[in-house]
Order: sequence, then C-alpha cells, then structure tokens
Amino acid sequence: MRGCLFTLLLGAVAIAIFVVIGLPAIAAGAITAGVTAAGLQSDDTVVTVSSDPPTDLLGLHADRVRVRATDATFRGLQIASLDLTLRDLQLADRTARSIDGHMDGVVVPDVGGRALSLGTIGITGSGATVTATATIPGAEVEAIIADRVEDALGARPTEVTLSAPDRLTVQLVIVVKGRFVVSDTGDLLVRITNGPAAGQTITVLRGGVDVPLRLTAATVTANGDLELTGDLSVSLLG
Repeated sequence: MRGCLFTLLLGAVAIAIFVVIGLPAIAAGAITAGVTAAGLQSDDTVVTVSSDPPTDLLGLHADRVRVRATDATFRGLQIASLDLTLRDLQLADRTARSIDGHMDGVVVPDVGGRALSLGTIGITGSGATVTATATIPGAEVEAIIADRVEDALGARPTEVTLSAPDRLTVQLVIVVKGRFVVSDTGDLLVRITNGPAAGQTITVLRGGVDVPLRLTAATVTANGDLELTGDLSVSLLG
C-alpha cells in the first residue's frame, strides 16, 4: 500500500513539474521558432512565457510573453536590442490583446544608398493595431531631403534646415520653404509652400518600405530631429 501511495505521489509531483515548468518551456520553444520564422535573427533570443494557471497553455493561451534579443536583424532592420511584452496571447492565431516595449539602436541599412538611424522605436498597441514612434537625427533627415530635392528639381541644395513643428527650408538659387506632410498611404512627403514649385510634393520616405511604419504623423522636435509616428507595418508573430 505504501509503495502504491508513493508511486501516486511521485506521479502527481511529475505532473505538477511538467505543468509548472514543462508547459511554459514548450510554449517558449514554439514561440521562439515562430518569431525566428517571422524573420527575427539573433544568437541570444530569449522568450519567457507565463500563465495563471499554467494549464491555460494547453488551450494555446498565454497570459504574458516576453521576447528579448540583442544584436538582431529583422526583415532588413539592424537592431542593437529588443524587449517586447505581449499579453493575452492566443498561440493558435498569433494575436495578442496588447503589446508594449521597444527596439533600441535600430538602423535601416539602405535608404537611397544611405544608412538611416531610427534610434529607439517605442511600441505599444492592442488588438490588431500596433503604434510605433521613432526619432531620426536631423542631420540624417537633411541629407535624405537634399538627395530627394536633387532628384526632383535637378539641383542639390547647399543647405537644408528643419524647424518645429513641421517646417523646413531648402537653400537653392532661391530659398525654398516647405512642410512635412503624411500621405494617405503612410508616406512622408515634403510639400513646397513658396516659389514656382509651390504645391509640389516630394516623397522623402516610403512608409512600410524605407521605414517599418505606415506613418500617421511627423513632427520636428525642438532639437531639430524628426519624430515619426505610425502603425507598425511588420509583425514579430508573422
């Protein structure tokens, strides 16, 4: 009788260990494989899964999933570090009730022949809508605008200056002024506001192509940098 009881207790302990430790580990492995298949490449991707009770994982539901990585690449982006938390994740259809976190040291290697630094991309959202914010150093924006103006007008500016909240000045033979605007398709444009070309628009960045955002707003900061806000156009969950 005692041997039988011991066997039952040992079995109960084994089941408890599997539920508490084994299920989260299995779920973490599956999610790691999923984010890798979605395009995240890193030598130290760490996925942590938790659910209360842990048996919810049998129903392919996780209360909280945290994804961390360093020296990563993701669909053409170079990322120094990534830290994202997803809540109420449905593993079957890869949807989450909310997501928040950040990607630091983000660089787009080639935007018209130039590397573009996006610094830190802050990420927040719920359901299917994920909003991201990034700030591009003013000097990099000015260089890209100089390229775009040269392509559009046939002359390279000697100087490009940004000013809050959405203005820029381009020095050509004459001073050309403009404003940053966002198109209906989420691209960043400059609309010329004076001179013979008044009303003409020049595409600076293509949303979802040059940057991983379909833009909704663009603002020049007090420091002369460009803050971009938009819907994240790529998903870590595939």
